[in-house]
Amino acid sequence: MSNIIALTRSFMLRSVVVAMATGGLVSGCGGGGGGGGGGIVGVGVGVVVPVQQPDVAPLSLTLTRLGPEAVEVDWSDDPRAASFLVIRDGFDLATVTSTSLVDNSVIFDETYCYQVEGHDASGRLVAASSNGCITIFP
Repeated sequence: MSNIIALTRSFMLRSVVVAMATGGLVSGCGGGGGGGGGGIVGVGVGVVVPVQQPDVAPLSLTLTRLGPEAVEVDWSDDPRAASFLVIRDGFDLATVTSTSLVDNSVIFDETYCYQVEGHDASGRLVAASSNGCITIFP
């Protein structure tokens, strides 16, 4: 009887290894003991699928002075972008769904640098502009 148990264990171990390699379920032969019918050995194999980040498309950026203390920030559109994050001097200024923004919080004799990032509906970066700077002269 011990040979049968050893053979069953060997079969089950090999089945588990095969199941792990293929990600499937393997039928066991049951047997051993009183009344154990056929069973199924399920082995969950975690498959790591790398999340591919989308390519970051370039956005063109245009800065225009409006009035004495305002800057209009315009950029090109990207069809994958659901929203755009406007960044001024390294800090988030606003998140918008359009392709322009008027910044009314600038003052004379200062230089401001802007960048725009486009994000898809999942929040992934899909488009970005390079930095653009403007100095506000009186």
